[in-house]
Amino acid sequence: MDDDDFGGFEAAESYEFGNGEKQTTSPAIAWAAFPTVPEVHRSPDVLLEHSVPSSCLLPSDSFILSSDNVATATQTGKSGINPAVPEEQVKPQFLSFNMRTLSDIPVASSNVVEDKTLADAETKRTNEPKSCLQQAVANLEIKLCSAEEEKFKIKKELEYLLEKHSVLEMDFLKEKKEKMLPHQDHYKTLQEKHKQELEDMRKAGHEALTIIVEEFKALLQSTAQQQEAAIEKQYILAIEKHSHKCEELLDAQHQRLLDILEAEKEVLSEKIEEALMQQSQKHKEVLDKCLDEERQRSKEALAAAAKAEKEVVQEAVLKAVVEERRNMEKIHAEERKLWEAERESHKEKIAQAVSVAMQEQRKQNQEIVKEALMEEQKRSEKAIEEAVKRTREELMEYIKEQKRV
Repeated sequence: MDDDDFGGFEAAESYEFGNGEKQTTSPAIAWAAFPTVPEVHRSPDVLLEHSVPSSCLLPSDSFILSSDNVATATQTGKSGINPAVPEEQVKPQFLSFNMRTLSDIPVASSNVVEDKTLADAETKRTNEPKSCLQQAVANLEIKLCSAEEEKFKIKKELEYLLEKHSVLEMDFLKEKKEKMLPHQDHYKTLQEKHKQELEDMRKAGHEALTIIVEEFKALLQSTAQQQEAAIEKQYILAIEKHSHKCEELLDAQHQRLLDILEAEKEVLSEKIEEALMQQSQKHKEVLDKCLDEERQRSKEALAAAAKAEKEVVQEAVLKAVVEERRNMEKIHAEERKLWEAERESHKEKIAQAVSVAMQEQRKQNQEIVKEALMEEQKRSEKAIEEAVKRTREELMEYIKEQKRV
């Protein structure tokens, strides 16, 4: 796993500011407060000078040994490691470890081998005592061992931090799911209330239509043969009056829905702002470390929620339209049967005019209902998109403020 994917091991490195003071890791970040290895850039020659006494150092041109002497010196250096070597010579300050370069330990080993080869080549040109070379080899062996130990410790700390990160991620997802449940329940309650209001409006419209039909039947029975033209005009006026009433009822219902949606949008925006403030206070320091991953998860969650809500609204609207269409077809079928018995005594012209008027009225009612439902669906989708956009902008502003801090 790459260090960049985990998100921010660079915070564990120590460096100096312009005034010479070292940066210290905040104690609130428990998983980042591990001992760091300062980065010291020294060449192998400098390390050799620190580990070998000055009396044993000679110019590189003066080392001349045979291949047998080199092998003997190497074996003697490995078997004769001085246990009394000061601990300061093997401190980790001589090595530079970074979480990005854990895989560079073999390169350091190859550098040590190259240094040994160079030392062997130089020792072929000298006749100095073997003690200096043995001491240098012993020091390099000790430093290599301490480097391996440090690498093992860093791997253990990395495994521990990965486990802790997975636990924190699971807790955060559980908390998000718990916060979504109350909003879903509230949305279901509003949906049921809206469905009940639609049912009441349909019943009121059916009652008004029944009253108008009864009046028209009584008037048609008394003056069917003498006032055909007057009956047609009155019927047209009654249909227009009913259509105006339906339009007024739909406008009032639309206004109520807009008020409910506006109030719900304000409440949801306040709750979202309050939740974001609490979240920022609780996880302010963790958010600086995991900002990229959290932003991606938030986008996916918002997109999924918006998509699910959109699907639910579409299903509810389709069900309501289908149910309304079935009810209207049943009512029109019953009315058609009743009117057929009465129309047998009337002229064919009146029957055709009434049928055409009924069909036009039914089409107009269906178009009005369909347009109202489509407009309501578009407004709900627009409100959801605006809420998602506003939440995203607030999150970006908060991220910018955190970066400025």
